[in-house]
Amino acid sequence: MYARAPGIMLVVVVTAVIYLILLHRVLDRLRMDKKTALILVALMYVGGFLPSLPLGGGLALNVGGMGIPLGICAYLVIKAPGKEEKLRGPLTALAGAALVWSLDRLLPINPGSLGYELDPLYLPAAAAGLIAYLLGRSRRSAFIGGIGSIFLMDLSSWAENMIRGFRYIPVVLGGGGVFDAALVAGVVGTLLAEVIGEVKERLSGGPREEK
Repeated sequence: MYARAPGIMLVVVVTAVIYLILLHRVLDRLRMDKKTALILVALMYVGGFLPSLPLGGGLALNVGGMGIPLGICAYLVIKAPGKEEKLRGPLTALAGAALVWSLDRLLPINPGSLGYELDPLYLPAAAAGLIAYLLGRSRRSAFIGGIGSIFLMDLSSWAENMIRGFRYIPVVLGGGGVFDAALVAGVVGTLLAEVIGEVKERLSGGPREEK
């Protein structure tokens, strides 16, 4: 067991590095320059180790895992061209959260049960990517939808605790830092929307409109 430990650590480190590279690529593809994207990745990584900001009632906010990502989402909404495009990202987040909330109650709790093998961590990512593509083939919508759906799900869990009288059960928004489910959903959702768009572009024989 101990002999395999260094190999396992190497896989974990390599996976983390690949993920951070993909995160940088996603931010770059969202029409941020490479330097800005690199600074944001570094800030999210460092921010994930900072103490979470208490918001009251057991709710807290991790700067790297949710604070900065929400700021990026707000920036993307503000910079989106046209009212329709500004609404598409938040609507994708709402639709993704509703779908994941439904799946969370319909599917087995543990992967592997009844042939269900998909880790729940990837459900918001897949939902956000597919919904974003259906709503407008937009990387921006997929990124906002992935992060927003996790944010809304965590917020609903906290609200449910409050309603049930469990007012001080800790709920940390983005508690996993840069590796939190919110950013994973944003990254994978964006890449999924991009891959689907690229495949359709090649099949149709022409470039698709980028939003």
